Amino acid sequence: MRFSKALVFLGVFLMALPAGSTPAPEAESAELQQILARVDEVSRTFRSFSAQLSQKKYTAVLEEFDTPETGQFHYAVAADGAVMMRHEIEAPGRRILTIKGDSAVLYQPVVRQAQVYALGKRKNLVEYLGTGLGQSAEKLRARFHIAWKGNGSVNGQPCAMLEFKPRDPKAAASVSSITIWFRKSTATPAQYRIQEPSGDYLLETFSGEKLNSRLPDGLFEQKLPKGVEVLKF
Repeated sequence: MRFSKALVFLGVFLMALPAGSTPAPEAESAELQQILARVDEVSRTFRSFSAQLSQKKYTAVLEEFDTPETGQFHYAVAADGAVMMRHEIEAPGRRILTIKGDSAVLYQPVVRQAQVYALGKRKNLVEYLGTGLGQSAEKLRARFHIAWKGNGSVNGQPCAMLEFKPRDPKAAASVSSITIWFRKSTATPAQYRIQEPSGDYLLETFSGEKLNSRLPDGLFEQKLPKGVEVLKF
């Protein structure tokens, strides 16, 4: 099975990570403080984020990328504060991960199989799948060591690059770091690089972003066709 960004995180997502206490303040550069202040400002009115996505996985041992995948990414915060997500790969092949409430569903039409995960107390961990989207600077600092990595660009648009390293050892065992290119124009993610301890990483790029558009709840649910094998975890 080829892993999307969401699947790379799934092992982390399904762990019972402790909430922990607020970490001691760390020294921060002026550039880091500036972009986090803008991310914090966006989080106060955040409702949803939608974009086309293109992603490719780099394998360190082979020193090469696999075949690029394209699809859609939707992430929303409900009125009660609950987070919902849809990560859909459309080509080549189709793969859909939806998260809503206490359930995460990964459906692969090609093999007619769906994996259903009961999240229980871990449902708030969906926010790890949308790091930098709708989360306050305080929450990001509590979960990650954050570093300024300079300026860059994605599709010709200026970006600020921040590196997020999970504070929790269990999370860090699966994902060593998340580098995010934040658009300077909107302070929203333009690109993610999800690094694994092995040196493998996933590079996911967004285009055609829409911020705070109305997304129907049904977008985050899947009605599985008859005959689909359902595996429950």
